[in-house]
Amino acid sequence: MNFCRQTALCTLFALALAGCAFTNGTSPRGLEAPVENAAVRLSADLQTGGYRIITTAELKQWLDEGRDITIISTLPAYGERVSGVLPGSVNAAMPLLEQELAPEDREHMLMAAGSDKQRTLVVYSGFVACRRSHIGAKLLRDEGYKNVYRYPAGLAGWGEAGYLRSK
Repeated sequence: MNFCRQTALCTLFALALAGCAFTNGTSPRGLEAPVENAAVRLSADLQTGGYRIITTAELKQWLDEGRDITIISTLPAYGERVSGVLPGSVNAAMPLLEQELAPEDREHMLMAAGSDKQRTLVVYSGFVACRRSHIGAKLLRDEGYKNVYRYPAGLAGWGEAGYLRSK
């Protein structure tokens, strides 16, 4: 899927969420402002990041099919021990803000990704509004990796789907 089409789909998704709010709601407590902010930020990140996104259902299907992918967590390792990890993921913690990205963070991400710039990489963090996965996915695209996906739902989405296993 090309970048413009994916951006358009993301925008339509955000609008669809707004349209569905009165029937199903998009926030457990009806707090739509945080959901809206996360959707708008995700759309902006997609425009600047150059990566693609993958949904919980798509990632689960890829894993069930045994696709050869690398899943990279951008969460601090201590947080993962408490909350769990996605199957087979490796860790390359990213800061909360891009301006806090240190050379060692970049080095860890590149080591986790490996040298094959054609390999499919899926980067995740805790939840949609957490930007660690954006920082990691953008870094990989900037370094020339071609098949970079951000899994925005992260640990929260994986857990809500019933797939999360503790480490």
